[in-house]
Amino acid sequence: MKTLILPLVAALLAGVAGASEAWSTNPAEAMQQAAARKKGVMLEFTGSDWCGACIMQKKQALSLPKVQEDIARSFIPVELDYPRKKQQDEQTKASLETYKKSYGITGFPTLVFADAQGRPVHTVVGYSNPDQVMQDTEKAAEALKTQQALTAKLAGQLTEQERRDALVQLLNTVPQSSICTFYKPALEELAKLDPQDASGIRAKLNRKELLNTQREELADTFRQKNVHILAEQKPDEALSIMDGYLKKDGLLPEVKQAVLMQEVNLLMQQNRVNELERPLKEAIALLPDSFEGKMCSRLLEKLPEIKKERGQLKPGEEPPLPPGAIRATKMIVPPAPAKK
Repeated sequence: MKTLILPLVAALLAGVAGASEAWSTNPAEAMQQAAARKKGVMLEFTGSDWCGACIMQKKQALSLPKVQEDIARSFIPVELDYPRKKQQDEQTKASLETYKKSYGITGFPTLVFADAQGRPVHTVVGYSNPDQVMQDTEKAAEALKTQQALTAKLAGQLTEQERRDALVQLLNTVPQSSICTFYKPALEELAKLDPQDASGIRAKLNRKELLNTQREELADTFRQKNVHILAEQKPDEALSIMDGYLKKDGLLPEVKQAVLMQEVNLLMQQNRVNELERPLKEAIALLPDSFEGKMCSRLLEKLPEIKKERGQLKPGEEPPLPPGAIRATKMIVPPAPAKK
């Protein structure tokens, strides 16, 4: 079967300059090489002259010979750089922005491990140390191997049940966030073979879309009501807005947990430690195994210690720092723009 580069990816394949000599500077060339060698590509989305985590990851992990050798076994690395100081021509900038949008990049650094057609098989967001990079590379290599085998299988003669099973396995192998964009043909074929969604894949995708929508609505509502400013100036009003939002019908537990976490943060800032137990317990009950749920569990365990440390402090007052420690700079959130 002839290997084709997806139309979406083909539109992005202008060479992007700026990578170090050890990395490919041409995505199209890298994908062609990957196809010839039956490998994949690893796309590194980075900000080489401003993103501290990107700079550290490149220096401490991605530039190490042992890490590069590990990556090179299954992938050809490509750097996609989004600098703030270094000059880039307009064509390069446009190409980079299209890549960023197509792969849904929301933070730097991000590593996207993909097949030779540019379809993701594994994605990592945020800084990783050398061991973590090699672990993720191993996971990605296994996912690529499975994806390639299933793609080859689907190119052959199969019964409807065999095709359905192979499609389900394929879509369960790759990142959920990439399915609607990069695996749309497979998803559409599965919809015909599994109209009742017995696999549950479409239900998962629909829930993911709903979750993203609700998160955006939450951020927009709090921004419009200037909740972050109210938290400092009128904390009771901010808490009232949060409590009111929790009463909205149909909120997913992840969104409720996010609101409760904001309540916890506000109460901590105001040193209202005697009010922490309720939102902490409610957040834990929603999703105990999530990152937020585990964080709340740790805070609940330390609540007696927190009360002892902060119970006598005034609103906004911070406990004394240990000798030699430096207090973190507070992030300033700008107010929402006035409605026109």
